[in-house]
Amino acid sequence: MAGWDDLVSFVRMRYEVMRQSDDELWFNLPIGEERTQLVAVRRVTGEDDHPWAQITSPVGSIDKIDLAELLTLAGETVAGGAVAEDRLVLFRHSVPLGEIALDGFDRPFRLVVETADRLEHALTGADEH
Repeated sequence: MAGWDDLVSFVRMRYEVMRQSDDELWFNLPIGEERTQLVAVRRVTGEDDHPWAQITSPVGSIDKIDLAELLTLAGETVAGGAVAEDRLVLFRHSVPLGEIALDGFDRPFRLVVETADRLEHALTGADEH
């Protein structure tokens, strides 16, 4: 089962990390031909006092998005949800550390990134993130 250090190594081996701190990684995840989507992974402690990996990807600026439409579209996803942080709308999902094998991280990364990209296109018509 994978802890935070294992996850950091997993990401560093597969993707070019743009920024890293003790509890956070920022990198671009490929989503198609010559396209990438920004993703951040943070180590957080859940309400259960258990370590989690919180995966986020930007959708767009909060003042340029129809929030009612965002909630409707985000509600159609199987996991994750939309949040606002620093005037930016993000799609976010979390997975428990220590309970998932390393190869199990790729699927949540893809879910978050592909959903954020789809929401960005539907709500802004742009591809900025």
